[in-house]
Amino acid sequence: MRIAVWQARGPDDGARRLARAAAEAAAADADVLVTPELFSTGYGAPFGPADPALDRRLKLIAAEHDIALVASEPHGGRITAVVVGPDGELLGRYAKTHLWGPDERAAFVPGDGTPLLVDLAGLRCAVVICFDVEFPEVVRGVALAGAEVVLVPTALDDPAVATVLLPARAMENGVTIAYANQCGAPFCGSSLIAGPDGAVLARAGDGEELLVADVDRPEGLTDYLAARRPETYRW
Repeated sequence: MRIAVWQARGPDDGARRLARAAAEAAAADADVLVTPELFSTGYGAPFGPADPALDRRLKLIAAEHDIALVASEPHGGRITAVVVGPDGELLGRYAKTHLWGPDERAAFVPGDGTPLLVDLAGLRCAVVICFDVEFPEVVRGVALAGAEVVLVPTALDDPAVATVLLPARAMENGVTIAYANQCGAPFCGSSLIAGPDGAVLARAGDGEELLVADVDRPEGLTDYLAARRPETYRW
């Protein structure tokens, strides 16, 4: 699988900029493009309303460029992310489980934690959103459910999450993490793709950027999942 991560600043009325990013990612032979949290509306209070035409646009963009898309939008009172396959089929929707700060909690309802797992380019992929990935239980849960890749739209202002936490989260679960952040103050950029050995395959700076990296199933990694002893963790 070849993953593209688009770091950019929303909002993006009519998904016009996303269409250009999808064309660029497809030209780089990417199989999937991950975009930032609430990119269509822009992130921040007061949060923009849902765009009822966005899903249709995403389907058209994915099919036109033969690339899967992960795009975050407000939907049904929740912060969500949809996965659209390269044929334009909507493969699923995930609702953010862990809301960040009083603004999000005032504006949105949290999801119930139901995971979203889809097959893309021969790998099992999970989708979570921003603050979710900072909880070890979330990534461990989808890894135990078979995820090999975790795709994460985000809107983050703390670079330590991207530089310290995410490589460790990838390594401890043997998964690749593709993390697409917004950029421009107050956001920190620093989007990245981290491999299952914790190695950073690509990292963005603080401006708009498209990252591309190849993902595979490396051998010789410590299998933390197989070595677990959950019967001893009950305390």
